[in-house]
Amino acid sequence: MDVLIVYERKQRELENAILMQIELESRGYSCDIVQFYEASKFNLLNINSPKVILTPHLYNTKSVYRNFARFGHAKYLVNLQYEQVLSKKWEVLGAHTPKGSAQDFFHICWGDEVVNRLIEGGIPDYNIKVIAPLHLDLLRSEYRPCKSKLRDDLARNYGLESTRKWVLFLSSFTYADIELNRLKMNEAAAGTDLSDFPEIHTKSRDELLRWFSSVLEKDTESLFIYRPHPDELNLVNVLKLENNFPNFRVIRERAVKDWIQVSDNIYTWYSTSVVESHFLDKPYSILRPYPLPDSFDSVLLKYGDFITSYSQFESDYFLLDEQRSFAISDQHIKKYYKVDEVSPSFKKMGDFVESLLINEDASKFSFDIKLYLVAKLKSLIIYPVFMFNKLKNGTPILNQKRGNGLFSQISKEIVGQVANKQEKGKIENRLKAQIRKC
Repeated sequence: MDVLIVYERKQRELENAILMQIELESRGYSCDIVQFYEASKFNLLNINSPKVILTPHLYNTKSVYRNFARFGHAKYLVNLQYEQVLSKKWEVLGAHTPKGSAQDFFHICWGDEVVNRLIEGGIPDYNIKVIAPLHLDLLRSEYRPCKSKLRDDLARNYGLESTRKWVLFLSSFTYADIELNRLKMNEAAAGTDLSDFPEIHTKSRDELLRWFSSVLEKDTESLFIYRPHPDELNLVNVLKLENNFPNFRVIRERAVKDWIQVSDNIYTWYSTSVVESHFLDKPYSILRPYPLPDSFDSVLLKYGDFITSYSQFESDYFLLDEQRSFAISDQHIKKYYKVDEVSPSFKKMGDFVESLLINEDASKFSFDIKLYLVAKLKSLIIYPVFMFNKLKNGTPILNQKRGNGLFSQISKEIVGQVANKQEKGKIENRLKAQIRKC
């Protein structure tokens, strides 16, 4: 195999992976896609290993060996870095800046600010490649789907009325009402205390739910779509609104840019997904019922104009389309997203990956057999859980037992994030139609 593309969060990454697969296969290279916990595709014996692995993150030495242990010892690892626009706290902590052996491989940066952070973190500039995020490609005018057809498609698939006004909230309350064991897991991964996060997330979410409830009492005609973050697991309070208001819907599925393109009002609290709204030239607003500590706030969103009270929100909510504005100025966006106006990112990524495939060399790093074997053993744990969560056709079982232990967490990842063949096929057909219409 030439290239293996690894994804972690289905809603965020799978479409990008398939887009890259289409491009690489069009160039004559073999390519496959696998989820981090998709044990049926693990390559524990290191047979026919891919030459290049594209991975969603590569934080440290442990990350390097996890990729090699599960998917084969590739010549090159390429870190797609799906989390680049962080908070000041996360930048200072450096958890997202590759460490150890991870620095020996390639890292994709979306813009100059991230390049500077990685270089300051010790990564040599020759291991850094600047390419705008793949998820912005399909926002380009030449690939953008017809808005009315996309809206009708979403309406048909999710039982929505396309003739109504659509209000979209891009949520990111990943720590709201978080379970203690999950918080501890995140703290262990980050290497820092995150005990202030749950209060910030929960307090802000609950206040915004009150805002939404108040405005929905006045507006019974519009459809209000709440789009949870993929890691937002505790939705009990949100679902209460769905039960109380028939025009309030919680929908996780489909790429966020699809919902942004077809919605009329677009809001967020903390999600950088509003950048997609910016590139679609669609106005958006940032809701901040409570001020966020500067260290907590996004290094990009903190430059936005905020709506800080319900009265401001209600006024904004009922504005006419031509009265709406952009919360963040273009100059700040461009520091983090360096979009090539001529060539789309999937073409540039294709060029870069192809240059690696035709190169006879390989990334050089100090291989540690002990770390490699430890990673292999950890990967073996996933096998029985994966098999337990399969039906005969390989589709994950949806009614796994509840629990918070290791096996339960792995099971939840498999059930929630591993895409089946039919799901991938639908996305592939849609993307081929979009990018080949030009």
